[in-house]
Amino acid sequence: MTSHILAVLIATLPVFIIVLLGVGLRKWNVIDKAVDSGLTKLLLNVLMPCFILHNIIGSEVASDVGKVALLASIGAGIIVCSLGITHAISPLLGMGKGSGRRSFSVAAGLQNYGYMAVPLIMSLYGDSELLATLFLHSLGVELAIFTVGIMIFSGKFSLNPKILLKGPVIAVFLGVFLNVTQLGSLIPTPLLTSISWLGATAVPLALVAIGMSIGEVLPETRYSLKVSFSAIFIRLIILPAFIIGITYILPVDPLIKKVLLVQAAMPAALFPIILARHYGGKPALVAEVVIVTSIVSFMTMPLVIVAGTWFLGI
Repeated sequence: MTSHILAVLIATLPVFIIVLLGVGLRKWNVIDKAVDSGLTKLLLNVLMPCFILHNIIGSEVASDVGKVALLASIGAGIIVCSLGITHAISPLLGMGKGSGRRSFSVAAGLQNYGYMAVPLIMSLYGDSELLATLFLHSLGVELAIFTVGIMIFSGKFSLNPKILLKGPVIAVFLGVFLNVTQLGSLIPTPLLTSISWLGATAVPLALVAIGMSIGEVLPETRYSLKVSFSAIFIRLIILPAFIIGITYILPVDPLIKKVLLVQAAMPAALFPIILARHYGGKPALVAEVVIVTSIVSFMTMPLVIVAGTWFLGI
């Protein structure tokens, strides 16, 4: 057991090293805040779409419309349940109306489903089919965030069609279309090579961007034992147990189980900080959830993955 935990810990180390690099770059002002907007646009509109296309084109799982719908449904369903669980438990932990319940519910209920999960899957498994499976799962997560997540923040249900115009979402749909129609085989090799080269830069740059974002909110974050303990308890203990339990019950193949296991081990996502600022939430509270769970996940991630691998038999 110890050797398995050590192996997973070694596989996760590069993720944390590059994130810490991003924190340092922002702390020492090597890369200032003026770069953030351009880097985010580059990642969302060019680099991540290229990375997704590179791994989806020719993928077996992304050529089956039924599996695409199943994975998106599982991704959306688990997030909706996670948000519901967090929203229900948070008052028991001292976060009622007016004390950050909505912000905490979305922050703790949403895992870092993309930028951090991708390099971990690459380190642990090195399987392009797993990456394609992850991206199809993430499609459902995006839909859940921009409906139920925003509803919790704003108190109103809405479905913004602009979600379908996001670079990664377009890349998933385009990749599936090229596979189903078999048009992917007609793409010229130089274009495929260019897509591959651009996509190869996405993961390290995304991790640096995560680190810089954490470094940006670190000085303004005020910590409380109540919020920090609650975030660790829900995001890193309750929800991993819930996701692994659901994964055990679901009659799905090992590829999907591995993706869900990695999702279970993830800390809180950064994106709710932006949502909190836009929809009148508490960005500082969300930042605390993100920072605390990201730090503690360095210790819990190997334990969750090793225990989940044994329990799920994958």
